[in-house]
Amino acid sequence: MITVVIPARMASSRYPGKPLIPILGLPMIEHVRRRSLLADGVGLVVVATCDLAIKEFVDLNGGQAVMTKDTHERCTERVQEAMESLPGDIVVMVQGDEPLLNPKAITQVAQPLLDDPSLDIVNLLSPLESLDDLTNPNIVKAVCDINQNVIYLTRSAVPYFRKSVKAPVFRQTGIMAFRSSFLPRFSNLAETALEVAESIDMLRLLEHGVRIKGVVVDYVTIGVDRPSDVQIVESVLREDAFQKSLNKQINI
Repeated sequence: MITVVIPARMASSRYPGKPLIPILGLPMIEHVRRRSLLADGVGLVVVATCDLAIKEFVDLNGGQAVMTKDTHERCTERVQEAMESLPGDIVVMVQGDEPLLNPKAITQVAQPLLDDPSLDIVNLLSPLESLDDLTNPNIVKAVCDINQNVIYLTRSAVPYFRKSVKAPVFRQTGIMAFRSSFLPRFSNLAETALEVAESIDMLRLLEHGVRIKGVVVDYVTIGVDRPSDVQIVESVLREDAFQKSLNKQINI
């Protein structure tokens, strides 16, 4: 069974309180939770939070939420704690700031784990649209090898283009899949220098030699990192036919 866990907290360093900010009248966490329920193969969708306000809101809307510690430095640690009391062989982590989530992304990121028993973790990757995306430190860039395994993750603009070529560099999304049995191992791995320097928890795995498979999709993902991103997301929800259709499905 595939379980979706959505880590969310009010104390975001860049945008405090963003899980409950309204997007076209519906708080962001509900956009993400309701879209996750539309994904094929998903048996359970749960919000993992350390904030009672988020849990109460999810409960009020008929969803399921679990309380976690407020001491977690990384969202993966919050997911691991939540999965200690939840079923599911595969867990898909969907960040609570992905209100434009395409439900099929959940199926796509979980599929490699179903196909390859040697894999423990998969990251969903999407295109970089512009030079601004490449240089934006809020967007984590994933560099892949020819087999779409992740080589490195960084907030910097990479590579240095001495020549103009199409390079295998993508946007790391907030959507990733794990074997639930792997999460305790992840949490027990020692914190690493690159992880701390870049503030990217997946770097801990790469530094410890764990293979991360990348699934590259052909659609752009947009997360909410700053208040100005809300206007961008609302514009997409109003103007994009596919997103309008999804929004209609979840606003029942």
